[in-house]
Amino acid sequence: MVRVPGTDKSLEEARAEGVDLLIVYSPMDAVEAAARRPEEQVVFFGIGFETTAPAVALAILEAQRRGLENFSVLCAHKLIPPAMMALLESEVRVDGFICPGHVSVIIGGEAYRPVAERGKPCVVTGFEAADVLAAVRMLLLQLRDGRSEVELEYTRAVRPEGNPKAQELLRQVFRVSDARWRGLGTIPRSGYELAEEFAAFDAERRFEVEPPESREPAGCRCGDVLRGAIEPPECPLFGTSCTPRKPVGSCMVSTEGACQAHYRYRTGEIER
Repeated sequence: MVRVPGTDKSLEEARAEGVDLLIVYSPMDAVEAAARRPEEQVVFFGIGFETTAPAVALAILEAQRRGLENFSVLCAHKLIPPAMMALLESEVRVDGFICPGHVSVIIGGEAYRPVAERGKPCVVTGFEAADVLAAVRMLLLQLRDGRSEVELEYTRAVRPEGNPKAQELLRQVFRVSDARWRGLGTIPRSGYELAEEFAAFDAERRFEVEPPESREPAGCRCGDVLRGAIEPPECPLFGTSCTPRKPVGSCMVSTEGACQAHYRYRTGEIER
């Protein structure tokens, strides 16, 4: 997240200009920072999908237990199944879904049932090459047989019902809300916000933040890449003004990003 370009700059650039940015390993580290620095406000950037949200919920509960009035969370968590349903409503052609193993550990395979009932096969898989290849095979077999089911390839980590304790934490601390997605616009009930009883830990309410409307850099088609509407090289900035060393869009930042993967394997460039 530190290198992801924002409307005006990245957190990395803001840090270089003097912003006090603490990079932590877990949300609990931010709680400890607030305990060590009671004279300062510590705002944790709650980002990610259902995978990371339970740890943020735990951090909020711990801050409440310790009475830390200088800890808050800027909540930007997103939910995967509503985004999948939104893709089905778009012009993007989808034959089936390889569902993410880390998210599915929390929400379980059954969370994708509504997608499968729309005629789109789903396979939950892990991240090793063998996992991905097995998932592709399972999807192809479903398509060949005319089936549309939710199958678990990643059985060593994912259960159909998911993780009930983590799900209870999410229900306790968060409420489902509408959320804006890059390339997809606003999707109803696809994000999290803090429940009313935890409003004291909501950075947006505490500081009355009114951010300006976000905007994409001119020419950047990161949203279309994320939706699968185009391949990364079809973006006019790909490999020219947008590279792993100087990313313009978020897809070029991480080694997991579609644009950086295309760039690395097409050019053979490996950054040290």
